[in-house]
Amino acid sequence: MMEESPLGFLFPSLWEAEVTISAAIFLVAVFVVLEKSSSSRGGDERGRVKSSNDRAKGEEIVVLESEGKNQFSSNLSKEDSQDAAYMVKLELLAAKYLIGANLNGTSDPYAIISCGDQKRFSSMVPNSRNPLWGEEFIFFVHKLPVQVRIAIYDWDIVCKCKVLGSAIIPVEGECQTGAIWYNLDSKSGQVCVHVSSCKLSASSASSFPGFVGVESCQKISDKRVPVVAHQDPGPLQAIFKLPQDEVIHHSYSCALERSFLYHGRMYISAWHLCFHSNVFHKQLKVIVPLEDIDEIKRSQHAFVNPAITVILHIGAGGHGVPPLCSRNGRVRYKFASFWNRNHSFRCLQNAIKKYRAIVEAEKQASSLRKVRAQPVSSSVRCNVNEVNSTEVNIAVTRKIQAFINEDILVDAVNVVFPCTAEQFFVVLLSDNSKFFEEYRSARKDTNLNLSKWYISDEYDGQVRKVTFRSLCHSPLCPPDTAVTEMQHIVLSNDKKSLVYETMQQAHDVPFGSYFEIHCRWSLETNSKSSCLLDIKVGVNLKKWCILQSKIKSGATEEYKREVGQILKAARAYVLKSKMDEPAGSTSSIHDDCK
Repeated sequence: MMEESPLGFLFPSLWEAEVTISAAIFLVAVFVVLEKSSSSRGGDERGRVKSSNDRAKGEEIVVLESEGKNQFSSNLSKEDSQDAAYMVKLELLAAKYLIGANLNGTSDPYAIISCGDQKRFSSMVPNSRNPLWGEEFIFFVHKLPVQVRIAIYDWDIVCKCKVLGSAIIPVEGECQTGAIWYNLDSKSGQVCVHVSSCKLSASSASSFPGFVGVESCQKISDKRVPVVAHQDPGPLQAIFKLPQDEVIHHSYSCALERSFLYHGRMYISAWHLCFHSNVFHKQLKVIVPLEDIDEIKRSQHAFVNPAITVILHIGAGGHGVPPLCSRNGRVRYKFASFWNRNHSFRCLQNAIKKYRAIVEAEKQASSLRKVRAQPVSSSVRCNVNEVNSTEVNIAVTRKIQAFINEDILVDAVNVVFPCTAEQFFVVLLSDNSKFFEEYRSARKDTNLNLSKWYISDEYDGQVRKVTFRSLCHSPLCPPDTAVTEMQHIVLSNDKKSLVYETMQQAHDVPFGSYFEIHCRWSLETNSKSSCLLDIKVGVNLKKWCILQSKIKSGATEEYKREVGQILKAARAYVLKSKMDEPAGSTSSIHDDCK
């Protein structure tokens, strides 16, 4: 009998070797079969793409700069020929008696609101058959009537989202309905919405977010540089079905925050922020136009994971995955797990700045074209145009509407101010003035963005937009809040009367989407160095709220105090400017007024 080696346990037996080799052969065979099937599917897809491209093979489509200019001018003529557009605003209030899609008898409902090719996504309300939303969505259409479709889905982490019901709401013409309950086309369920529509001119509609969009940016790019058609579609075209001439500028690996983190990839182009994930064979796609982004900020996920929070304008619901819930009417997406969060944040910030610069340049070019196209009369108006130091007035016949709600205004201040109405505009409100920057800096407000004045078709005079983050001192509010302020100004022909109006909304405070603060400054020149100043303020409630009386009184008193601070700072700024300027130098005022 042979003696067994003491190291025999280190070597496998014949049976173990046979099992191991058989398993390895089986795994290799499975891998080869899967690889062949995937390559055959990919070959079919590439064959279809190649066959479509072969039709135009040998003709690489290049749009030269001269052709781009002709196309740009033709597009402009088409736009100018469209003299009307309509804005449809839908307020999604609530739903009730929805189907229970979860095992516990509840649902996680969110709504997709579509009007033509435009889509908006509401936030998702977890574990509820009677959700409350209170969110606004804005659509722009070229003609009425139209149909708005509301489809309510149950959000599911793994499986496909289930349809809980839908309703179609016809918008026949300019109207404003109350809160109406519509039956869903399912076993049970109703949805409550408030719909309003109004008519706009095409030029004024183009200044709204969501109406200019990708097409305007593509027109500008067509004018400046040649465009080469892509032969092979990229991820933006294959996944998100975006136009062929849209290319990826930046791409990052990150995760979208939902019930848990969905890892995927973020794509940033000149006009869109996109995200795609495929976890547990569940496709997640997010397409956010850069024009819908109101603010981006650095944040944290689970206190340790650096993240980026993208906050959208009120009325913008994104495209794809329903955004996170928001108490102030704005929706948001949060992306985490970046390799370098700060670098990604800076690139996204630069992309948004470039997009806004392009849109601002297009607005100014459009205003200039309209000014040049209108007939010139002999009347005189400041701040319109001057040729060879001669002021001319552009006589435009249009329907003028009120900028603010005059019925809610109450008296705040009535004093004599130490400058004329014309000097008030030049020193404090003109594009060259630094007053607002110094005032907001003294208040420790941040992220100030002050646009230039431009001629408005909707209102008389000129308007501009101001955004900043302001500190909050109330214990019920966050440390700071994003604020949007629209400003409107009208200077009379004789430059002795000035009306300055503001419409301000704080986004991050409780019930911030429910109200706006309106203010009017009326100035009448009474001497060479002074004017009568009358200030009125008021709170315009856009939605009904159980705390509306408390909100109205509290916001009115707080803004009256702020008006006093603005007035004190303005008085000091004007007196300082008078001391800095040499006596009798009135020509500088006229130069600024140009």
